[in-house]
Amino acid sequence: MKLLVTSLLLIFALCSFAQEPAVADTLIAVEKVHSPKKATIRSAVLPGWGQVYNKKAWKLPIVYGGIGTCAYFIDRNTKKYKLYRNALVAEFDDDPNTVNNTIYDSSQLSQLTDDYRRLLDISYICLAAVYALNILDANVDAHLFTYDIGEDISMNVRPSLIQTDRVNTGIGLTINF
Repeated sequence: MKLLVTSLLLIFALCSFAQEPAVADTLIAVEKVHSPKKATIRSAVLPGWGQVYNKKAWKLPIVYGGIGTCAYFIDRNTKKYKLYRNALVAEFDDDPNTVNNTIYDSSQLSQLTDDYRRLLDISYICLAAVYALNILDANVDAHLFTYDIGEDISMNVRPSLIQTDRVNTGIGLTINF
């Protein structure tokens, strides 16, 4: 019985016809509005998705290059920080099984640990900055998506002569749009 009801509902859904849209609805559907909100949310969810939505896919290597560079330095600084921190711990504990395998003494290890901890923090800040710039770029680019940059927009700055009772020099500014 359930199979029969499900089959009938499926056949009815496939055979039903939708109402024809009015002409005004068709025009609204054809003219899609480019939404900065969508671009911003997409870039926040997946870096670079907002740039693809804005039809600027050439920015993807820049976004992922920045994220990859930050990830590389986070990995590198984490490994160095752990190496020098473990060597510093081995220097001060009384366990004969742990040894300092580096060429540095305790004061140098303390300085190196602090330096790599600071570099690790900076790497995370850079990653957050690249992520935020990705979102900001998608938002600004979406706002300027329909901005007209035509051939008739120009600005010329050039020297000019001003004719009064005597000849003066000056700078002329011409703006065409």
